[in-house]
Amino acid sequence: MADIFISYAREDEITAQRLRDVLASQGWNVWRDKEGIVTGSSWGTSIETALRDAKCVVVLWSTPALSSHFVRDEAEIGRNANKLVPVQIGDVELPIGFRGIQTANLMHWQGELDHPEYRKLVAAIADRVGAGNASAVVKPAADPWAPLRRVRAMAQQFAARPRFPYYAGGAAVAILVLWAISRLWSGGDPHDALEQGLKNYLDSRYVEAEAQLRSAAQHGSGLAAYYMAAMYFYGNGVEQNDAKALEWAFRGAKLGDVHSQNYVGYLLGNGRGAKQDDVQALRWYMAAADQGYGTAASNVGLFYANGRGTRADPIKAVEYYRRALDLGEATAGNALGDMYRLGRGVGVDINRAAYWYKQGADKGDAESSTNLGNFYLNGQGVVADDQRAAALYRHAADLNNASGINNLGYMYENGRGVPVDLNMAMSLYKRAADLGDRTAVSNLSRVQERMRYQPPRR
Repeated sequence: MADIFISYAREDEITAQRLRDVLASQGWNVWRDKEGIVTGSSWGTSIETALRDAKCVVVLWSTPALSSHFVRDEAEIGRNANKLVPVQIGDVELPIGFRGIQTANLMHWQGELDHPEYRKLVAAIADRVGAGNASAVVKPAADPWAPLRRVRAMAQQFAARPRFPYYAGGAAVAILVLWAISRLWSGGDPHDALEQGLKNYLDSRYVEAEAQLRSAAQHGSGLAAYYMAAMYFYGNGVEQNDAKALEWAFRGAKLGDVHSQNYVGYLLGNGRGAKQDDVQALRWYMAAADQGYGTAASNVGLFYANGRGTRADPIKAVEYYRRALDLGEATAGNALGDMYRLGRGVGVDINRAAYWYKQGADKGDAESSTNLGNFYLNGQGVVADDQRAAALYRHAADLNNASGINNLGYMYENGRGVPVDLNMAMSLYKRAADLGDRTAVSNLSRVQERMRYQPPRR
């Protein structure tokens, strides 16, 4: 019986697979139709059985999911059985009847265990599954003497073997004892060390986290090595040290962890911890991209677009940006929009630029929302619509995007899609200026001047 049933639209298969892999890596028993249906069995029966027996139903809401009666039916069954855990992976409004349930927003999620919305999802799953899944939710306290007990049992097996030389047996037992002691000394079970280390890291208990993550990394956890790198990069609980950050990132990268591989690319590409090396940075970005990490694929696109670590190749850049967007990297939508707007690697096509900006905006990217808002404001690639432009700028402003905040101020100053409100415009311009937007500085000065000479209200 599976603990978790994942319901999703076919178009969202990549996201569903990523979520299944991450949940499974943390000890959950997850059912997804592609792996869960046994050859020769009835497709409908298999799904109904899995849905009924699962302790938790995770529904991935997106635009395609809203149009799928299968997803809606599965969500309704989960809700009626009080085991529904909704997840938003697209910029959509949830159906009536599902809006009152706390929903995790994984629109920007790339598999990070420390993502706050992912932690919210894990907490909701634990609440539904309870202590029934001991491996994933409530682990029994580790027996610190378990390794030594195993040593004793193995020693007894050695002694029981006929013609086993006593001196060889003694040497073998000595080696096993040293191994057991080393396990105890280094913090015990590496999975427990990783989980506890991540928990302490997220709770800002960096001293405890450092010891546990170091132990997990030394036992082969690439993810733990990635967080060790982050601790040294930001100076969390340790003295800030770029070289050590790179050292730990390399360790995680060589263990195959995609976050570490992407991190090595970032550090080498920015000359942090070692001399800048765009060739090696690109190599590590590509390694992570080949494992399906969207952020890394977007970084590869950026390197090809700007000729870093390789000759400039806009066509390759477009290819990797598309791959990144398919993998859920929202910023790639904005990059693709720019390529079509500027005609880099593709012909200039304002309509296609608008399309890609919308893809990025729908996935929650602030820059995409701002650029698409500009298109609606000026009637480029879309029918001019001031209200739609204002809504897009507001979305970007909610994500603290300086350009979006400034442009929303312009809308309030000039009554475009919203009522004229100079106080609101001034507040938005100031906020954008504080974030470094230079245009907002002059805009703020202009509005302040207007308000100085504005006749008082009666």
